Amino acid sequence: MLAEVSLAPVGEGPSVSRFVARAVEIIEQSGLEYEFHAMGTNLQGDFEQIMTVVKRCSDAMHAMGAQRVIIRMYIDDRRDKPSTLKGKIEAVKERL
Repeated sequence: MLAEVSLAPVGEGPSVSRFVARAVEIIEQSGLEYEFHAMGTNLQGDFEQIMTVVKRCSDAMHAMGAQRVIIRMYIDDRRDKPSTLKGKIEAVKERL
């Protein structure tokens, strides 16, 4: 399963980089394949692994003082063949 996730604490001012940095640390420690980018993070794993990491990131933001966390997720649950972050990018590059 592939997922794109973005977590944003609400009401924490114009810069939330300290919250994002903590979330990226949690994702890195999870051992999941991931790609961090300017507007979110792509994750590769099974449903339970991904949801556990997202919950840990949200919990960490709350522990840092955020009263509200908005979570945006897109999930690609492909069952006909294995899907990887790298494979999706390579498939497009082959057609360029």
